[in-house]
Amino acid sequence: MKILFLFIFVLFTLNVNAQHFGNADRYDVTIKQIDICESATISSETSFTTSGCITLGSSDLTVDIASTSVGGTLGKYADTIGMIQGRTYRYFVPTLSRTFTITGSVNFTKLSDSSSGVCNTDEDASIASNSRHLTISAGKVGGTATPMTGYVPSATTSGVQCRNQDCSDSTGSRTFSHDIPNTPSLYGNAIEVPADSTGTMQMIYTLTSPFTVGENVPVITMSFGTTNALETFAMQDDEGNDTCSINAYFPKFSVSVVNP
Repeated sequence: MKILFLFIFVLFTLNVNAQHFGNADRYDVTIKQIDICESATISSETSFTTSGCITLGSSDLTVDIASTSVGGTLGKYADTIGMIQGRTYRYFVPTLSRTFTITGSVNFTKLSDSSSGVCNTDEDASIASNSRHLTISAGKVGGTATPMTGYVPSATTSGVQCRNQDCSDSTGSRTFSHDIPNTPSLYGNAIEVPADSTGTMQMIYTLTSPFTVGENVPVITMSFGTTNALETFAMQDDEGNDTCSINAYFPKFSVSVVNP
């Protein structure tokens, strides 16, 4: 029996225009815990409870999901030996750090004159004194992409979008939301991101087919995709200079559970 689904890591949208997408050259995610569960109550896209869960892994593991070797690394992380024979598991629940690192570039159209530009991740981008769970830093137009640390924001109508490198120019009252596409078999059922700066979040997925454990220990295989996993919005600062934001967006995670 094979179970296949897609895992969307960062699910938030920023309500501005001129959205563009590009591939991630690096995408570091820290897994805190992975559980597989028998039952769940999914109240909404941002609220759920689970029961009958077995932890497959509970140590911190940071992986670059843009790497071709990530599947083998995760295969060693998830230990299925605790799954109970005869029990049927229906849900997959990862706990993840809200901090991630991305590197990459996205082509975009400048607002000033509609010419082409490149938005790069920027290791020197700052959110200044703003709260990390309510703020998105800026990318840089041109130059070279450098590793950029980001943070999954809380759902809010009081978000801050930095419009330059040191965030001395910013726009407030932005809406950040966790809006999962209406295809649970592909994108999961719900995400829980704390309203404060608590450092972890959880997601839940319904397995495409319930998996009943037999006599043999099941094998779990995981793989990722980072095509179009960077999101850029074209912006301008108060002086009319073209700027941009660049953030993590929709990396795919597939996992199969099979009886050997």
